[in-house]
Amino acid sequence: MSELMTIVRREFLERVRSRSFVLSTFLFPLLMGGLFGILSRMGQGGGERHLVIVDQAPAGVGQTVQQVLSTPAPPTGGDDANSYRIERVARPLEQVRGELIRRVQAKEIDGWLYLPANVVQSGEAQYRARNVADFSVVGDLTRAVTRGVQAARLQTSGIAPAQVAALVQPAKLSTAAITRKGEEGGDAKQTFWLAYIVGLLTYMMILIYGMNVLRSVLEEKTNKIAEVIVSSMNASHLMLGKILGVGSVALLQVGIWAGLTVATSRSGTLAARFHIPESMMKSASVPPATLAVTLAFFVLGFFLYSAVYAALGAAVNSEQEAQQFQIFAILPLVLPVLFLVRIVGDPLGRVATVLGLIPFTAPVTMAMRLATAPVPPAQIAASLGLLAVTVLAVAWIAGKIYRVGILSTGKKPSLAELGQWLRTA
Repeated sequence: MSELMTIVRREFLERVRSRSFVLSTFLFPLLMGGLFGILSRMGQGGGERHLVIVDQAPAGVGQTVQQVLSTPAPPTGGDDANSYRIERVARPLEQVRGELIRRVQAKEIDGWLYLPANVVQSGEAQYRARNVADFSVVGDLTRAVTRGVQAARLQTSGIAPAQVAALVQPAKLSTAAITRKGEEGGDAKQTFWLAYIVGLLTYMMILIYGMNVLRSVLEEKTNKIAEVIVSSMNASHLMLGKILGVGSVALLQVGIWAGLTVATSRSGTLAARFHIPESMMKSASVPPATLAVTLAFFVLGFFLYSAVYAALGAAVNSEQEAQQFQIFAILPLVLPVLFLVRIVGDPLGRVATVLGLIPFTAPVTMAMRLATAPVPPAQIAASLGLLAVTVLAVAWIAGKIYRVGILSTGKKPSLAELGQWLRTA
């Protein structure tokens, strides 16, 4: 036990005292916060567009289009609405096309909207601009032309536009999650992003620190340090010490990030700085029991993949060789990300349930499910049990490969040779 703790302490202190750990621990939240701040500032206001309406449409259509564009309906967030400066000309397009092209090229205007004489019958208009890939602008123009055409058609049929607008007024749907405390939480978009962030963070931490175990094994193997260490201690204890030491570093870093997040969210600094609604902050709060279960999946998932990476590092001779096999090791972690929409959209469905019971996909899948909806305790217990048994089995197999692999250099072992290592170790 003393030699095991020596390895754990060495791996832990070596990484915690490194400059990279300090920088990544405190710079990562700052960089993420800065990124969200930049995105939030960039999203405030869609900017002003200077457009010319070439109006050949029947009377009233052009005026309606201009009125709608001058007072656009803001999007959901209310901060990204486009504003428009409109000129209307009643001359035929053929007479003004050259001048409009010159003004666009000179950046005097952003573009023009042509309303032909038959726009009410055909429902077709033309938009020409430097950039026609801005979907928000295209959407605004489509909405404005639609309003103008509909108003003209309704006037012809004798139906009041206001009456039709009242009849087709869309309904609004309010959403809230049902928890043990009752109705609380945010809307579907907030729940989706919470599950995405939790799942992605679990995936990143397992991947990053699993690679740390692999690099550590490769470094000691190529530098012949492992030969000296295993002469005085059991090889399995060396592997377990590496996994526990690196895992402690991962838990410490996640704990620091969680503490910073809780402190800033409770003080209101996070919500005020990035204009996050109170409902979203409430929906992002995770109950302690759910947090504990998520942490259990993270720890077991880390042990599982660290054992795989330790065995991989012992079986190869360089990081280039390890990269060739790494895709097979991380593929199960990628699967939940590929099925993200299915898992979050139906966290109690078949896909989410099956992926949550498979040990190699359970850490990320269950993190997403737990952040989305209450998962039945029986499924949580079954998933944790299967994951724990798999960790023991993989650690036993990895230990056998590790005992022989850390002392084997030169040719990359074949599958037959790996089987021989398992039988002889």
